Amino acid sequence: MLAFGLLLAAGAPALGQKWEVGAGGGGSFYNSNTISGPFGSVDAKFKPGFAASGWLGQIGDRVGGEIRYTFFKNDMELTGASGRSELSGRAQAVHYDVLIYTHNRRSKTRGFFLVGGGMKQYSGTGTDVAFQPTMNIAVLTRTSEWKPLITTGAGVRFEISKRTHLRAEVRGYFTQAPTEVITPITGTLSGWFFDIVPMVSLTHVWE
Repeated sequence: MLAFGLLLAAGAPALGQKWEVGAGGGGSFYNSNTISGPFGSVDAKFKPGFAASGWLGQIGDRVGGEIRYTFFKNDMELTGASGRSELSGRAQAVHYDVLIYTHNRRSKTRGFFLVGGGMKQYSGTGTDVAFQPTMNIAVLTRTSEWKPLITTGAGVRFEISKRTHLRAEVRGYFTQAPTEVITPITGTLSGWFFDIVPMVSLTHVWE
């Protein structure tokens, strides 16, 4: 995916693409996973939070691309029969996305779909807790872990002026479970965490 993005960037002059730089923010909503073991099970989740993102990209007639940094703030929680464990958490991601537009760039309103990939770092923050009610099955740790990332999404962009565009989109960030930050003790944590991020952004456009 990174190689494909670099090829798009190299071909920008030939395609007559525009450039854009933008920033935006929105919510961050994860699914939950279950850690199961011989002493029972706990639900592992990231609480609802927020995301902020900035990027540099190219706008083509039907295809565009952007390299993007995204920050996420979501606290972590384990819930089971023995009680609840909590720890502050955050994440950050660096990724390249390819955008496919439904209308050419002469249109003032353009829908788009996106797909991409990169890396996402999960981090437990705050104060270490000596005792966690769920520690016979799993614990939350004050550490960091990088995971490969897949991104998807769809949205629409509006031309407010020649140089300013408004974007509204819903993005999906998909990684395998971070088992060093959410650490099973006697149980097993597998599968994927899906982070759904509705976002509104402003961009500056130039040629």
